[in-house]
Order: sequence, then structure tokens, then C-alpha cells
Amino acid sequence: MRNLATFRLKVQALAACLLAMTLLTPLFGEKKANAPQSELTATGKELEALYTSEMNSLKSELTGYLSKIGDKTKFLSSSALDAKLAKFVIIKEATPRELADFAQTSQSNADLIKKFLSSSELMITMLTADGATSPRIGRKFGNAQWGNAVKIYADIMKASSKAKDGLFNRLAIATSLAHATPLKQNNAKADTSAPEFINPVNRYLHFEKAYLDGELDPSFKDLSIWELRWVVNGDEPDKILAWGRETMRNYRPDHITTSSQGWRYVRIISSDVNYGSGDVKYDQPELQQYQNILMNGGICGRRAFFGRFILRAFGIPTIARPSKGHAALARFTPQGWTVCLGGGWGAGWTKTQYADDKDFLATTQARKNPDLFMQVKRAQWAGDVLGEQRVYGENDKTKPGPWYALALKTQRAIIKSLNAKELKALGANIGEADGNSGVEKGMNAKVTPEDKKISYSSNGTIFIPAAAYSNSGKKGVSTMKSFNGGLQIFLPRFSREGTTLLRGGSWKGDANANCSSWRLKSSGYGAYENWGFRVAVDPQGNNNPKEITLEIAPGVNMEFVYIKPGSFTMGGDTKTDSKWFAIDTPKHGVQITKGYYLGKYEVTQGQFEAIMGYNKSKSSKGPDFPADNISWDETLKFCDEVSFKTKRTVRLPTEAEWEYASRAGSSDKWFFGNNPAKLSDYAWNKDNSGNKSHKVGLKKPNQWGLYDIYGNVVERVADVFDKNYYAQSPKKDPVGPVQGAKTVFQYEIDAPASGTYALTAKVVTNKHSQKLTVSVNNSDPDSFTLPFTLGSWQDSDPVNVTLKKGKNIIQFSRNEPPQKGVAVKSFTLKPAN
Repeated sequence: MRNLATFRLKVQALAACLLAMTLLTPLFGEKKANAPQSELTATGKELEALYTSEMNSLKSELTGYLSKIGDKTKFLSSSALDAKLAKFVIIKEATPRELADFAQTSQSNADLIKKFLSSSELMITMLTADGATSPRIGRKFGNAQWGNAVKIYADIMKASSKAKDGLFNRLAIATSLAHATPLKQNNAKADTSAPEFINPVNRYLHFEKAYLDGELDPSFKDLSIWELRWVVNGDEPDKILAWGRETMRNYRPDHITTSSQGWRYVRIISSDVNYGSGDVKYDQPELQQYQNILMNGGICGRRAFFGRFILRAFGIPTIARPSKGHAALARFTPQGWTVCLGGGWGAGWTKTQYADDKDFLATTQARKNPDLFMQVKRAQWAGDVLGEQRVYGENDKTKPGPWYALALKTQRAIIKSLNAKELKALGANIGEADGNSGVEKGMNAKVTPEDKKISYSSNGTIFIPAAAYSNSGKKGVSTMKSFNGGLQIFLPRFSREGTTLLRGGSWKGDANANCSSWRLKSSGYGAYENWGFRVAVDPQGNNNPKEITLEIAPGVNMEFVYIKPGSFTMGGDTKTDSKWFAIDTPKHGVQITKGYYLGKYEVTQGQFEAIMGYNKSKSSKGPDFPADNISWDETLKFCDEVSFKTKRTVRLPTEAEWEYASRAGSSDKWFFGNNPAKLSDYAWNKDNSGNKSHKVGLKKPNQWGLYDIYGNVVERVADVFDKNYYAQSPKKDPVGPVQGAKTVFQYEIDAPASGTYALTAKVVTNKHSQKLTVSVNNSDPDSFTLPFTLGSWQDSDPVNVTLKKGKNIIQFSRNEPPQKGVAVKSFTLKPAN
């Protein structure tokens, strides 16, 4: 057999051929995990022979030594054979053929493998951290990709001078091992040009920079190579890791600074990631998966995915820990690993080589003493030399051989000597519930006079720190420290509460039900065969044509009629409150100050199915018949989806908007007068419907061009019911009683001059259609939509408010559920002229 010097000369003689191969074969990331091996060149065959000879020589020597051992304790305590054991195991794991396959592609690769196999310390270090990953081939795993691991490590050394020592060297090794088998990158669907695989060098550099910038958890600096593997092995692009940290710092800084190590970072799942799969269909293709999860929620799987992602973003090791029918995660804390969002240790499994979750926990505990843990690895390596099947835990169904049994026994003894504790699971039921949507108890920051200082500039601009709200006017607001200095407030998410309302009568109702003032309480959130809806659209700009048509799906349009601002008398004569007739007194004057578009027809089954993907109508079936059997939640989701597709604000009309449009300028009971005999000309009702719905638009429209505003299906509106609301309704643009758990807070300011001011809010939101309502000096409230900021700070579009000179009270509230959480940093008022 040629010696190494002779071999090296032969390799150099073939350098030109190998260089040509290099140009044809990418160094990393393009070779598929289960691709067949390439044909070995003459040099490749010699390399394979060399590695085979070295492996067999080591096996012979080590087997002879191990067979003579009497006191295994002494062997486990000695590092004398570590280098030879590690080299043997590495060559065996990779196989001589695959090492040769990798080395023959270039002279530099051949040199890398040769240097690595002579670097005893690096081999031992890498193997102790469980070595290079292996590609999954079907249900099994292929050979460990040691060639790729060595190449990645060398590339990181070239890319960063800091990677040679300490934490960054551990990070470099962990990255090279975890990415030895290329990891597919989880890209946004619309990002078709994004790389297919994670770039491991960039992944290392990302975490190096994040640490130097002070963005990672304090425990990151003390993590071992093995622990760091579970940080760098995520599928998210590096820019999404940065987005995750920015979002948490801006949106929920309290979850970063919480004293609960187990809940740190992952508390956002219970506070802000909705449970349920109903909104998953609204994922946006231009957003990456984890951005969509924060916006639209999901069941246990998506929530656990997001939890693991946000932990990795801050440098916290984490793994999947599923159980039967449920997804959860396990995470590192300085006190030990714990399970979040699922049952405790023993309730599931892991997707690591420690298949049983108790076995994974055991290795985390034993590794807390690195010196003693080396005894576990030596016993395992000895078992590899003697051909034993690998058994990594007490709960493995395979009976271990003598050396692997000794490894498990040694590990048990280490865990006992450390008095390691098994941490209880956190949030075992949170995978099935929303959890606490507010701020963690005790996390409200102290507010100093400086924090509450309102600034007045010479040009009349007023700057209001969000934390300067009056305690007497506070409800549902949390104050917390901002990462960029100062304080901010958080407005928690809330859902709809109360009884929804429907208007307009239906094919089941008589003339008294099919009129402008009739109101029906939903008495819950169900759906029936005569319950449908009509939608409104907010105008854009000042040019508002009489009618518009929106294409909501390919070949599917919706027509809308512009409703000009105006005044009318709202209400009727029903004073009793019953199942079929809700009180509609007293009559009261209402002013609609903003024009809007209202559907010319009720939403049809064809339109509903084009957006929602299904048709559950129970009455007459067909694309031109009104959609029926529609719940409140479905109407909101329909509006959300159409808003996305059309880039317009599509919503349910308020009760006042609906009645104003229905009356079409008339003060009579019906828009056509007070003669019920004319109803059948305009509406399908119980006298002419044949007890079923009919195609939209077959009857006469009202004076403003709206069809079926009475009859056919009863139509949902945005308000909820309160029998006392009409008596206290605002005169301008009423939106109905406050729905759900409203948030109220107010500020007292001294305006230097009276007049109109443009009000903006600096906010962070993670979903579109978030709203804030403002009222100045008890004026009628005005609602404005907040920008979809996707985790960054952004100013809202201005809304005009009127201030008087001197003292003013500005009150904010949220009363249009469902609403997600919103972080607010400040408000600014600028003179509008």
C-alpha cells in the first residue's frame, strides 16, 4: 500500500483533471440527499482504498485492545484512545466510498479530508456533539455527510476571523454539523427566486452578527456545540430570523424580558397566535410561513412551529416534541429542557436520534457535565468498533449490546450525580385554547413624570408619548419598556361579544318584517337557510363614480352603488323586544357623514364560493341565488379575503348605513311608501316566494338602485344589539354598541390654538384591518384604520380632529372586533392648515 506521501504526489499529478470536475460539480448544496454516488475516478478508487485500509487498520487495533480490557471503568476515564476511536467512527459513518466521492471532486476537498482526519481534537469535538447529519432516504437515513461538514467548517473559517475561538468556534462547528445535509429553506410562496437551501456560511454569519449586536438571549454565549445545533438548524431564511427578533422587540418586549425562562419568547403563542385553522386560508403568498402564522394563527402544529422559530431567532435551542394527535415543542432553559404547549416528558417523541422524548431529556441532562459525558461517548464508540447496534436511550425497543448498555448505565449515573430535575410542562392545554391575551401579571412598567411628558413645538405640533394616558381613563391597556428607549403601550386582542343583528326581512317574512326599520337579533352566531349578507366598500379618493364593479376572482364580479352622505330618521314603532322583532324605538336623527359603496345585490352563491371555496347554502341552489346559511364569522372572513384580492376595504355595512340606503330618501315605512300591497313588486316575501329564495335582481330596485334590499335573504350588518342603544345613539355615523372587550384610554393636552389637527399614531400591527377610534372632548367618535406594519414601527395615515384652545381630552378606544393586538409608541397632532 502506498504511503501518504506517495499518495499525495499522485493526487497532485491529477490536479488538472480534478479541476475540470470541480467546474462541473458544485461544492455544496446541489447534490441531492438521495442522489446516486458518482463514478469513482482512478484517484477516487485509490482514495476509497486508502480510507478503507485506514478504517480496517483502526478496527483491528481497537478490537484487539477492547477485547483485553478488564476494568472498563479505567478505559472510560482515559482519553488515550479518543483520537483513534473518533477517526474510526467518522470513516465508518461516512463510508470510505462517500469520503472518496467527496474528495475526488477537487484537490482542495481531498486536502480538507486529509487534514480533518489528522485533526484529532476537531474530530473528537465534532463527534461528541453527535457528528454530521445524515440525509433521510425514505424511512431510513443515509450515511453521515462528513465531507460537507468539513467543507462548511473550512468556508466559515475563511468567512470570519472570529470563528476560530470560543463561542464563535462552537457556533461554526454546530453549523457545519447541522447543515452537513443541506436544509431546505422555507420561502414565501411568491418568492420563486429564493434559494432552495439554507446557506450555512450565511447562517453562521447571521448569528455571529446578531450576538455582537446584542440581539440574542443572554444564555446564548454559554451554549455548547450540541445545544447550538438546535439553534442553527431552522428552515427559515436569515431575514425572517431578523424579522422575528424585530417584531418581538417592537410588538411584545414584555415576552423578551419576562422572568419566566420557560415562557420567554414563546408566550407570544398564547397571547397573540390565534388557535384555530379557520383563518389559515388567508395566508398571503408574499409572506413567509412564520409571518402568516402570527397573522392568521393555526392549530397546535402551526403554533408549535412558530414557537420553535421565535426561540431560534433569539438563539434558544429547541426541538419538535410531538405526541399522538398533538404537536408541541421542547426548549432549552438554563435550568434544563422543558416542554411547551403539550404534555410533559414521556408523553411523546422527538425527531432526533433520541426517538423517545425521555431519552432526549436524558442526554441533555448528562451533557451538563462534559467531562463525565465523554465516558458515555467512549462506550458508544467502543460499541461502534465492535459492530453493536446503536441504542441511544433507555426507552429504545432494541436491546443494547454490552458497550451501549454500559453507555446508558454511565449516563444514568451522571444524571443521578447531578441530581437533575425533570421540569414540568408549560401550557399543556394551550395548544387547544387561546390562553391569556393580555400582558403577563406584574409586567406593567413604572411610569415616571418624564415618561408622561407631552411636548409642544413652536410650529404647533403636539407629541404625546403613548404612556402618558390618564389612569382614570385607562381600561385594557398595558405599559411596557420599549427596546429603543422610553415606554410603549399594548392593546390586547379581543373577540366579538353580544348578539349580532340582521336587517331587511326575507322570503319567510311578512310585510311588517320586510321594511326599513325591522331588526332581527341573531340570538347567537348560527346560520339559517334565509340568512345572507350584502357588503359595503369604502371609497378611494374624491372621485366616486355612481357605480363600480370589482373583480373578486377571475371572471367573478361584484357591483356596487355609491351612497352619498346625508341625514335621515332612523327607527320605527316597535317597542316590544321579542324573538322576531327587536325594539326599534325611539326614532332618532342620524347623519351619515361619509359616502360609501353598497352592494347592488346580496352576495350570491357564485361570489361566495369563488372566495371561500365552498357553498353551504340550504335554500335554492345556483350561482345567481343569494348565499344563505352564512354565519357572522363567515361574513367577516369573506370581507377579509375580498379586501386582500381587490386591495379595497370591503366590510359589512353598519346598521345605520344599511337603513339609510334602504330608505333611499324616504321617511315612510317602506321606500316605496306606506302601502304594503306594493311589497311584492320589490321583494320576495312569504306571499310570493314559494317558500324559497330566488335569483338576485329579479324584483324592482329602490330609488338608489339597490335590489332585494327587502326580502330574499335577511342581511347581516356590522352592529350588535342593545335595546337601549337607539335612545343614546350618536347623531353622526353610529356604529352600534361597543362589541367585545373594548380598550379605552385618554390623554389631556393643552392646544396652543383652536382648529383642525392631523392625528397620527406610531404603531406595530401584525394583521390588516386593525382599527382605533378617537373622540375629542366627548365628540362623536371617528374610527381610523391602522397600517399593516408586519412587526415594524410605522405611522398611521392621519385623521383630522378638532381641538379647542387650551385643555382638551382625547379618548381612544377599540370597539370593532375581532381585533388583534396593537403596540403604540406615540401620537402626534399637527395643525392641518
